[in-house]
Amino acid sequence: MQTRIRERCQYLGLTVSLLLLVLYPPSEGWVEVGQKQLVSYININRSENSKDATRDMMKTLVVAVVVLSLTSVCQPAPLACDKLLKQADKSPDLSGRWYLIAMSSDICLIPAILNTLFWPSVAMDITAQETPNVYNGSYNINMYGYCTSEAELFLFANNTIFDVDENNSPNGESEVLLQTGCADCIVVKGEEAINTLLLFSRRKTATAAELKEFEAQTECLGWSKPQILNTDHEYENCKTLDDSTDVDSSELCNLMYQRVKNTYSVPFKCFTESLIHDPHAAYDWAQQKWNSLW
Repeated sequence: MQTRIRERCQYLGLTVSLLLLVLYPPSEGWVEVGQKQLVSYININRSENSKDATRDMMKTLVVAVVVLSLTSVCQPAPLACDKLLKQADKSPDLSGRWYLIAMSSDICLIPAILNTLFWPSVAMDITAQETPNVYNGSYNINMYGYCTSEAELFLFANNTIFDVDENNSPNGESEVLLQTGCADCIVVKGEEAINTLLLFSRRKTATAAELKEFEAQTECLGWSKPQILNTDHEYENCKTLDDSTDVDSSELCNLMYQRVKNTYSVPFKCFTESLIHDPHAAYDWAQQKWNSLW
Protein backbone atom coordinates (compact mmCIF):
# COMPACT_ATOMS: atom_id res chain seq x y z
CA MET A 1 0.00 0.00 0.00
CA GLN A 2 2.78 2.48 0.88
CA THR A 3 4.54 1.75 -2.40
CA ARG A 4 1.33 2.45 -4.35
CA ILE A 5 0.85 5.73 -2.50
CA ARG A 6 4.42 6.78 -3.31
CA GLU A 7 3.82 5.88 -6.96
CA ARG A 8 0.71 8.07 -7.09
CA CYS A 9 2.45 11.00 -5.42
CA GLN A 10 5.48 10.72 -7.67
CA TYR A 11 3.31 10.52 -10.78
CA LEU A 12 1.28 13.53 -9.65
CA GLY A 13 4.48 15.50 -9.11
CA LEU A 14 5.81 14.52 -12.51
CA THR A 15 2.53 15.47 -14.21
CA VAL A 16 2.38 18.84 -12.45
CA SER A 17 5.97 19.59 -13.47
CA LEU A 18 5.22 18.78 -17.10
CA LEU A 19 2.10 20.96 -17.08
CA LEU A 20 4.04 23.85 -15.53
CA LEU A 21 6.58 23.58 -18.33
CA VAL A 22 3.73 24.04 -20.80
CA LEU A 23 2.11 26.97 -19.00
CA TYR A 24 5.29 28.93 -18.28
CA PRO A 25 8.45 29.57 -20.30
CA PRO A 26 11.28 27.14 -19.47
CA SER A 27 13.99 28.31 -17.14
CA GLU A 28 16.83 26.75 -15.23
CA GLY A 29 14.55 26.41 -12.23
CA TRP A 30 11.97 24.42 -14.13
CA VAL A 31 14.68 22.26 -15.65
CA GLU A 32 15.81 21.34 -12.16
CA VAL A 33 12.24 20.56 -11.12
CA GLY A 34 11.75 18.29 -14.12
CA GLN A 35 15.01 16.48 -13.48
CA LYS A 36 14.22 15.96 -9.82
CA GLN A 37 10.76 14.60 -10.57
CA LEU A 38 12.03 12.20 -13.21
CA VAL A 39 14.86 10.98 -11.02
CA SER A 40 12.50 10.67 -8.06
CA TYR A 41 10.11 8.65 -10.20
CA ILE A 42 12.98 6.33 -11.14
CA ASN A 43 14.03 5.97 -7.51
CA ILE A 44 10.63 4.55 -6.49
CA ASN A 45 12.12 1.14 -6.98
CA ARG A 46 14.87 1.68 -4.40
CA SER A 47 13.12 -0.42 -1.78
CA GLU A 48 13.71 -3.84 -0.30
CA ASN A 49 12.37 -5.33 -3.55
CA SER A 50 14.21 -2.87 -5.79
CA LYS A 51 16.20 -5.45 -7.71
CA ASP A 52 13.12 -7.37 -8.82
CA ALA A 53 11.12 -4.20 -9.47
CA THR A 54 13.82 -2.54 -11.56
CA ARG A 55 14.56 -5.68 -13.53
CA ASP A 56 10.90 -6.39 -14.22
CA MET A 57 10.12 -2.78 -15.13
CA MET A 58 12.95 -2.51 -17.64
CA LYS A 59 12.40 -5.92 -19.18
CA THR A 60 8.61 -5.63 -19.42
CA LEU A 61 8.50 -2.12 -20.88
CA VAL A 62 11.26 -2.56 -23.43
CA VAL A 63 10.26 -6.05 -24.57
CA ALA A 64 6.63 -4.96 -24.83
CA VAL A 65 7.47 -2.01 -27.04
CA VAL A 66 9.77 -4.04 -29.32
CA VAL A 67 7.55 -7.11 -29.66
CA LEU A 68 4.30 -5.17 -30.01
CA SER A 69 5.93 -2.93 -32.54
CA LEU A 70 6.87 -5.76 -34.83
CA THR A 71 3.80 -8.16 -34.20
CA SER A 72 4.36 20.14 -36.51
CA VAL A 73 5.93 18.41 -39.54
CA CYS A 74 6.13 19.40 -43.22
CA GLN A 75 4.69 16.67 -45.39
CA PRO A 76 6.66 15.44 -48.43
CA ALA A 77 5.00 15.72 -51.83
CA PRO A 78 2.01 13.34 -52.27
CA LEU A 79 3.63 11.46 -55.14
CA ALA A 80 6.78 10.91 -53.09
CA CYS A 81 4.69 9.63 -50.18
CA ASP A 82 2.85 7.22 -52.44
CA LYS A 83 6.18 5.64 -53.30
CA LEU A 84 7.64 5.77 -49.81
CA LEU A 85 4.59 4.16 -48.22
CA LYS A 86 4.10 1.52 -50.89
CA GLN A 87 4.36 -2.08 -49.72
CA ALA A 88 7.62 -3.75 -50.70
CA ASP A 89 7.33 -5.75 -53.91
CA LYS A 90 10.35 -8.02 -53.34
CA SER A 91 10.58 -10.36 -50.36
CA PRO A 92 13.93 -10.32 -48.52
CA ASP A 93 15.62 -13.36 -47.06
CA LEU A 94 14.67 -12.89 -43.42
CA SER A 95 16.94 -15.55 -41.94
CA GLY A 96 19.89 -14.27 -39.93
CA ARG A 97 20.52 -11.27 -37.70
CA TRP A 98 18.87 -7.87 -38.07
CA TYR A 99 19.75 -4.78 -36.02
CA LEU A 100 17.05 -2.32 -35.00
CA ILE A 101 18.38 1.07 -36.11
CA ALA A 102 15.52 3.50 -35.52
CA MET A 103 11.84 3.66 -34.64
CA SER A 104 8.92 6.03 -34.90
CA SER A 105 5.34 5.99 -33.64
CA ASP A 106 2.09 7.89 -33.99
CA ILE A 107 2.49 8.51 -30.23
CA CYS A 108 5.80 10.31 -29.88
CA LEU A 109 6.14 9.61 -26.15
CA ILE A 110 6.62 5.87 -26.73
CA PRO A 111 9.93 5.98 -28.64
CA ALA A 112 11.01 9.16 -26.82
CA ILE A 113 10.70 7.68 -23.33
CA LEU A 114 12.06 4.32 -24.46
CA ASN A 115 15.20 5.91 -25.85
CA THR A 116 15.59 8.54 -23.13
CA LEU A 117 15.14 6.27 -20.15
CA PHE A 118 16.31 2.84 -21.29
CA TRP A 119 18.49 3.61 -24.37
CA PRO A 120 18.38 0.02 -25.61
CA SER A 121 20.20 -1.73 -28.41
CA VAL A 122 18.13 -4.44 -30.09
CA ALA A 123 19.04 -7.27 -32.44
CA MET A 124 16.70 -9.87 -33.88
CA ASP A 125 17.85 -13.35 -34.88
CA ILE A 126 15.45 -15.02 -37.33
CA THR A 127 15.46 -18.72 -38.16
CA ALA A 128 13.16 -20.58 -40.54
CA GLN A 129 11.01 -23.36 -39.11
CA GLU A 130 9.91 -26.66 -40.64
CA THR A 131 6.48 -25.25 -41.42
CA PRO A 132 6.71 -23.23 -44.66
CA ASN A 133 6.81 -19.44 -44.16
CA VAL A 134 6.97 -19.77 -40.37
CA TYR A 135 9.94 -18.21 -38.59
CA ASN A 136 11.21 -17.86 -35.07
CA GLY A 137 12.25 -14.35 -34.07
CA SER A 138 14.56 -14.04 -31.06
CA TYR A 139 14.89 -10.50 -29.72
CA ASN A 140 18.15 -9.66 -27.96
CA ILE A 141 18.07 -6.48 -25.89
CA ASN A 142 20.93 -4.68 -24.14
CA MET A 143 20.28 -1.84 -21.68
CA TYR A 144 23.21 -0.29 -19.82
CA GLY A 145 25.13 -3.55 -20.01
CA TYR A 146 22.20 -5.71 -18.86
CA CYS A 147 20.73 -8.13 -21.40
CA THR A 148 17.54 -10.08 -21.90
CA SER A 149 15.92 -11.97 -24.75
CA GLU A 150 12.48 -13.05 -25.89
CA ALA A 151 11.33 -15.23 -28.77
CA GLU A 152 8.13 -15.63 -30.76
CA LEU A 153 6.94 -17.40 -33.88
CA PHE A 154 5.51 -15.51 -36.82
CA LEU A 155 4.31 -16.12 -40.37
CA PHE A 156 5.84 -14.21 -43.27
CA ALA A 157 4.11 -14.21 -46.65
CA ASN A 158 3.73 -11.61 -49.42
CA ASN A 159 5.84 -9.14 -47.41
CA THR A 160 3.35 -9.31 -44.56
CA ILE A 161 4.05 -10.51 -41.02
CA PHE A 162 1.42 -12.29 -38.92
CA ASP A 163 1.40 -13.63 -35.38
CA VAL A 164 0.55 -17.32 -35.31
CA ASP A 165 -1.54 -19.51 -33.02
CA GLU A 166 -0.68 -22.97 -31.72
CA ASN A 167 -1.42 -24.40 -35.17
CA ASN A 168 0.92 -21.92 -36.90
CA SER A 169 -2.08 -20.23 -38.50
CA PRO A 170 -2.25 -16.42 -38.92
CA ASN A 171 -3.62 -14.71 -35.84
CA GLY A 172 -4.36 -11.07 -35.01
CA GLU A 173 -3.28 -7.96 -36.84
CA SER A 174 -0.54 -7.94 -39.48
CA GLU A 175 2.57 -5.83 -40.14
CA VAL A 176 3.80 -4.97 -43.60
CA LEU A 177 7.20 -4.33 -45.13
CA LEU A 178 7.47 -0.99 -46.92
CA GLN A 179 9.66 0.05 -49.82
CA THR A 180 13.20 1.13 -48.98
CA GLY A 181 16.18 2.21 -51.04
CA CYS A 182 18.51 0.43 -48.60
CA ALA A 183 19.57 -2.92 -50.08
CA ASP A 184 20.16 -4.64 -46.73
CA CYS A 185 17.37 -3.00 -44.71
CA ILE A 186 13.73 -3.71 -44.00
CA VAL A 187 11.12 -1.18 -42.90
CA VAL A 188 8.27 -2.67 -40.86
CA LYS A 189 4.98 -0.82 -40.36
CA GLY A 190 2.85 -2.16 -37.52
CA GLU A 191 -0.61 -1.10 -36.42
CA GLU A 192 -1.52 -3.04 -33.30
CA ALA A 193 -1.60 -1.90 -29.67
CA ILE A 194 0.79 0.86 -30.76
CA ASN A 195 1.43 2.07 -34.29
CA THR A 196 5.11 1.98 -35.16
CA LEU A 197 7.56 2.18 -38.01
CA LEU A 198 10.82 0.28 -37.51
CA LEU A 199 14.05 0.36 -39.50
CA PHE A 200 16.14 -2.82 -39.39
CA SER A 201 19.47 -3.41 -41.11
CA ARG A 202 22.02 -6.19 -41.49
CA ARG A 203 24.50 -3.52 -40.38
CA LYS A 204 24.75 -2.01 -36.91
CA THR A 205 24.38 1.51 -38.28
CA ALA A 206 22.68 3.20 -41.23
CA THR A 207 23.96 5.93 -43.53
CA ALA A 208 22.70 9.51 -43.38
CA ALA A 209 20.83 8.98 -46.66
CA GLU A 210 19.12 5.85 -45.35
CA LEU A 211 18.05 7.62 -42.16
CA LYS A 212 16.78 10.58 -44.20
CA GLU A 213 14.61 8.27 -46.31
CA PHE A 214 13.24 6.61 -43.17
CA GLU A 215 12.46 10.01 -41.64
CA ALA A 216 10.63 10.97 -44.85
CA GLN A 217 8.47 7.86 -44.45
CA THR A 218 7.54 8.87 -40.90
CA GLU A 219 6.71 12.39 -42.12
CA CYS A 220 4.42 10.94 -44.77
CA LEU A 221 2.56 9.10 -42.01
CA GLY A 222 2.49 12.21 -39.83
CA TRP A 223 4.30 10.31 -37.09
CA SER A 224 7.09 11.32 -34.73
CA LYS A 225 10.66 12.01 -35.76
CA PRO A 226 12.61 8.73 -35.58
CA GLN A 227 14.56 7.90 -32.46
CA ILE A 228 18.00 6.41 -33.21
CA LEU A 229 18.69 3.52 -30.86
CA ASN A 230 21.93 2.55 -29.13
CA THR A 231 24.50 0.76 -31.31
CA ASP A 232 26.22 -1.20 -28.52
CA HIS A 233 25.22 -4.66 -29.74
CA GLU A 234 26.97 -6.76 -27.13
CA TYR A 235 24.72 -9.62 -26.04
CA GLU A 236 27.17 -12.28 -24.88
CA ASN A 237 29.35 -10.66 -22.23
CA CYS A 238 26.71 -8.75 -20.28
CA LYS A 239 24.76 -9.17 -17.07
CA THR A 240 21.28 -10.64 -17.33
CA LEU A 241 18.00 -9.02 -16.39
CA ASP A 242 16.50 -12.48 -15.95
CA ASP A 243 18.46 -13.14 -12.75
CA SER A 244 17.70 -10.90 -9.77
CA THR A 245 21.09 -11.65 -8.22
CA ASP A 246 22.79 -10.20 -11.28
CA VAL A 247 21.00 -6.84 -11.14
CA ASP A 248 22.56 -3.91 -9.29
CA SER A 249 19.57 -1.63 -8.76
CA SER A 250 21.63 1.34 -7.58
CA GLU A 251 23.90 1.11 -10.60
CA LEU A 252 20.95 0.96 -12.97
CA CYS A 253 19.24 3.94 -11.37
CA ASN A 254 22.43 6.00 -11.53
CA LEU A 255 22.95 5.14 -15.20
CA MET A 256 19.34 5.98 -15.99
CA TYR A 257 19.66 9.25 -14.08
CA GLN A 258 22.71 10.30 -16.08
CA ARG A 259 20.95 9.44 -19.33
CA VAL A 260 17.76 11.31 -18.39
CA LYS A 261 19.73 14.34 -17.19
CA ASN A 262 21.28 14.74 -20.63
CA THR A 263 18.24 13.89 -22.79
CA TYR A 264 15.16 14.83 -20.74
CA SER A 265 14.24 17.56 -23.24
CA VAL A 266 13.20 14.95 -25.84
CA PRO A 267 10.14 13.53 -24.02
CA PHE A 268 9.36 16.96 -22.52
CA LYS A 269 9.23 18.49 -26.00
CA CYS A 270 7.08 15.63 -27.22
CA PHE A 271 4.68 16.01 -24.30
CA THR A 272 4.31 19.77 -24.65
CA GLU A 273 3.82 19.60 -28.43
CA SER A 274 1.18 16.91 -27.97
CA LEU A 275 -0.60 19.03 -25.37
CA ILE A 276 -0.55 22.10 -27.59
CA HIS A 277 -1.63 20.34 -30.81
CA ASP A 278 -4.09 17.87 -29.25
CA PRO A 279 -4.94 18.85 -25.66
CA HIS A 280 -7.92 16.47 -25.45
CA ALA A 281 -5.78 13.45 -26.32
CA ALA A 282 -3.13 14.52 -23.80
CA TYR A 283 -5.79 14.96 -21.12
CA ASP A 284 -7.31 11.54 -21.85
CA TRP A 285 -3.87 9.93 -21.61
CA ALA A 286 -3.12 11.59 -18.26
CA GLN A 287 -6.56 10.63 -16.91
CA GLN A 288 -6.15 6.99 -17.94
CA LYS A 289 -2.70 6.84 -16.37
CA TRP A 290 -3.97 8.37 -13.15
CA ASN A 291 -6.92 5.95 -12.95
CA SER A 292 -4.60 2.98 -13.48
CA LEU A 293 -2.72 3.86 -10.29
CA TRP A 294 -5.79 3.35 -8.08
